[in-house]
Amino acid sequence: VALDGEPVDPALAAAWGLVRSAQSEHPGRFVLADTDGTEASEAALAAAVATGEPQLVLRDGNAFALRVGRLALPSEDPAPVWDAEGTVLITGGTGGLGGLLARHLVAEHGVRHLVLASRRGDAVELVAELTAHGADVQVVSCDVSDRDAVAALLDGIPAEHPLMAVIHAAGVLDDGVVDSLTPERLATVFGPKVDGAVHLDELTRDLDLSAFIVFSSSSAVLGGAGQGNYAAANAFLDALAQRRRGEGRPGLSLGWGAWAQGSGMTGTLGEADMQRMARMGMPAMAPEQGLALFDAAVSTGAPVVLPVLLDMAVLRSHAEVPHLLRGL
Repeated sequence: VALDGEPVDPALAAAWGLVRSAQSEHPGRFVLADTDGTEASEAALAAAVATGEPQLVLRDGNAFALRVGRLALPSEDPAPVWDAEGTVLITGGTGGLGGLLARHLVAEHGVRHLVLASRRGDAVELVAELTAHGADVQVVSCDVSDRDAVAALLDGIPAEHPLMAVIHAAGVLDDGVVDSLTPERLATVFGPKVDGAVHLDELTRDLDLSAFIVFSSSSAVLGGAGQGNYAAANAFLDALAQRRRGEGRPGLSLGWGAWAQGSGMTGTLGEADMQRMARMGMPAMAPEQGLALFDAAVSTGAPVVLPVLLDMAVLRSHAEVPHLLRGL
């Protein structure tokens, strides 16, 4: 965990994401503590752990508990992000969530040049719909975990419509409790999410981008039982966006809550799963809600945003509200 002005390490952040899932699977058995190694912090550690807080940051003997907070929308219109002459690259662009976003950018933000990258590389109906709205769309089959493939993808973007924004929405699931995870299962999830993000980050370093947006998950911050590898990969993305911002480059990580069935990764979940999440106080969001939250998050200027729906009445009805949400 990096406080204001501190360097960010995405690899260490991934470890935190993994342990947050372990905390969800085994409540009360793990505490995450980030210390500066000073004698004062070492002396304060035992008392800090005794508070019952599951996630702590210690600096110079002072203990801080982590909390999720509300973001206020800017009072003035932010600087425009989308330019009709530039190209927007969306990885995972032909999936449910990528397709929704492509339609939204064309219809609501006037984007006219899109490159949709996916392993499948096939989206005839989506392309026809976007073209009918005046957009020029390329669909490219690309494994973003392959650096050379990403380099070729970027080289193929025409100079007359240079790349202005990257939206990294590629990802796969391979759910399982932490005890069941293997290096291979971690690699399955890390490939498109982490390796893809790193390649895009490094290969666009010299470009004048207006936006570099990665699609993360609220599980990276709140934990997710059975999703340790997914939470770890997304925590890496959160830290990568923070690091980019610290370097003076655009960066935004969106830690999405659940989308309604068929929209995103939650398309693999059944109705029973959706009802369980609603009972937890985190109902799935409809596509129009998610897209409105996307626009709001982009306008905030923050490096990491959790676009989630929270049913505060349901959360308050629980015997114990999760520590990270108690500040709300």
